[in-house]
Amino acid sequence: MATAALTGTDKQTQARAIRATLDQAAAGINAFHAQVLSAVIAMKEQNLHRSEFGFSALFDLLKSQFDFHNSSAADIAVIAKLSRKFGVLTQAATTGQARIDQVAYAVRQLEKTPAMRLFARTPFRAPVPSPFDSETLCATPEALIAQYCQHAPFKDLQRHLNELAAQLADESELFDGLGEQSLQWIEVTETDNGMWSLSGELSDDTGRLLDKYLKTACPPPRQDETDTDGVLPAAPNRHAEALHQLLAGYGSSSEAATRHGHTATLNLTVDIETLQGKDTGRTPLLEGQPISLARARLLACEGVVIPSVFNYATGEAIELGRAARLPNAALRRKLELEQPEGCAWSGCALPVAWTEAHHIVHWADGGVTDAQNLILLCRFHHGRIHTAGWSVEKTGPGQAIITHHGGHDTGQPGQGSEGAGCGCSDWRTDQDMDAEHRADDFDYFPTGLYRSEWSENMKVDLDARAEAAEQERSLAAMKAAKAKCRERFAPQSSEANPPEPEQPKQAAPAGASDLGDPPFLRCPSRWRPGRGGKAHHQPTGGHASQLEPPAGSGPSPCPATTTNTNQAATQLAHG
Repeated sequence: MATAALTGTDKQTQARAIRATLDQAAAGINAFHAQVLSAVIAMKEQNLHRSEFGFSALFDLLKSQFDFHNSSAADIAVIAKLSRKFGVLTQAATTGQARIDQVAYAVRQLEKTPAMRLFARTPFRAPVPSPFDSETLCATPEALIAQYCQHAPFKDLQRHLNELAAQLADESELFDGLGEQSLQWIEVTETDNGMWSLSGELSDDTGRLLDKYLKTACPPPRQDETDTDGVLPAAPNRHAEALHQLLAGYGSSSEAATRHGHTATLNLTVDIETLQGKDTGRTPLLEGQPISLARARLLACEGVVIPSVFNYATGEAIELGRAARLPNAALRRKLELEQPEGCAWSGCALPVAWTEAHHIVHWADGGVTDAQNLILLCRFHHGRIHTAGWSVEKTGPGQAIITHHGGHDTGQPGQGSEGAGCGCSDWRTDQDMDAEHRADDFDYFPTGLYRSEWSENMKVDLDARAEAAEQERSLAAMKAAKAKCRERFAPQSSEANPPEPEQPKQAAPAGASDLGDPPFLRCPSRWRPGRGGKAHHQPTGGHASQLEPPAGSGPSPCPATTTNTNQAATQLAHG
C-alpha cells in the first residue's frame, strides 16, 4: 500500500512538473508569435517586404527567409494583411491575449463575404457583455469574436462564426443553391481497361446525401481489418463498392419509383416560430450546422429532409411529420396526373418524376397539404420561387401563374399573392423573365440561371464556366462563318455550269514577253530627280524612243519590262 501511494504521489508530482513546463513553453511560444506578428505588421505598413526584402507576399517571405512553419507563416501573414480591417482582433493577437491560430481563423471567416466584414465592424446598439466575463463589454461583433478567440476552444469559436454567417446569409444561400445546381455535372466514361471513370461536381445538398450514405454504408475500418503490414483498407475502394450497392439496390427495389423511401435523409432542426419567420434570434440547424431561414423553409418542403419542428417554450415536438407536410401516395399520384408534362415552370422540360411538391402557402404558416395548395416544380425552379419577389397562383388542376414582382417583395418568398393583380407597376410572368434573360449575354447554363442570381460566393466558378461557354459559342460561330464562306465561294460544278469555249488568244506584239495570266505587276517605273533635287521632266516634244535610260547606282530595270515599255511608248508616239 505504501509503495502504491508513493508511486502515485511520484506520478502526480511528475505530471505537475510537466504541466508547469508545458504551460511555460506555451506562454513563451504565444509571446514570440505576438512579437513576430508585431514586427511583420510594422514591416508591411512601411512596405519593407517589397522594397528591402523583394517579396510581395508575406507568407513567401516568412517561409523562405526565416524558415517559419507553414501554418505559423500563413496565420501571421493573413493577420498582418488584414490588420487594418480588423484592428480589435489584431490587437488581441499582438498583445498575446489570443493565440494567432484562433485570430487567423476568425479574420479568414470574416473576410469571406462583404456582409461579414461590414457586420463585424458595425457597433451594437448597446454594448454586449462578454459570455466569458460579464464585466467586459463588447462594442462591436468583432470585439465579441475577440473574446471567443481569447477564452473559447476552437470548436466554440467555429460554431459562433458559423451562426453569424448563417444569420447574415438570408436568401443568398438560395442563390448559392441555384448557382450550384447550374454548375453541377456528372460524366461517366468507359475506359480502355473495361472500367468506368466517374467525374463531376455535385451541389451541396446532393453531396451531403451521397457523403452520408457512404458513411452509413461504409463505417470506418476496424483495427482487426488491417493487412499483414498493419495498414487499414483504403476508404475510396469501399466507397466505390457502396455506390454499386446503392445503384443496384435502388434499381431492384419495388419502392424506388415512389421516391419517398430514401434511406439517406438530412435532419433539419428548427422551432416553429423561427420557421414562420418570426425574429426569435435562433438559427435553424441542418445536420447540426447552422443555415439561413430561407434555406430552412425550402428544405422543409420536400422529403429529402426530415424536419424536427418543436415548440421552443415547452420543448414539445410538433408532429407535422411526412403525413402533414408531404403528399401521400394517392395525392402525389393525383398531382402527377394533373401535371403529366412535369414542372409547372413555363418551358421546363424536366419529367414529372423529378419534381417536388411545393406548398403555395407554406405548411409552417398554416398551409394545408392538398391539391389546391400544391404545385409540382423541379428542384431548380422550386428553389428560385423561394427567393424574394416570386408569387404562385394556382388557376386550375396542374396549372399555375408564376409571377415576379420587381418593385417589392410579396411577403414570404414563393407564397401565393394576388399575382398580376397586386397593383405593382413591375410584374412579369416566368415566361417573360426567361425571354428577357435569354436575350442578354449571360444565358450560359442549361438551368436558365439569371445573371441577377449569380451569388457572390459562386461568382468565380460561374464566371469561369461562362467564359468557357462563350469561347465555345465563338468557335461555333467561326466554324459556321467559314462553312458559309466555303459554300458561297466554292467553284461551280462542271455539270451545272459547262465550261465556255476557250477564246483564241491574240498574238502578242513582236518582241513582247509573256507576263502570264492577269493580274500581274510590272516593275515600277523609275523616277530620276534633276539637279538641285528637283524632278527632271522630259520635253513634251520629241519621240519617246529618245528617252534616256535612268542613271544611278541602283539595279537596272527588268529587261523585258523596259523593252515592252519602250515599244509601247514608240507606238503611242507614232500613233
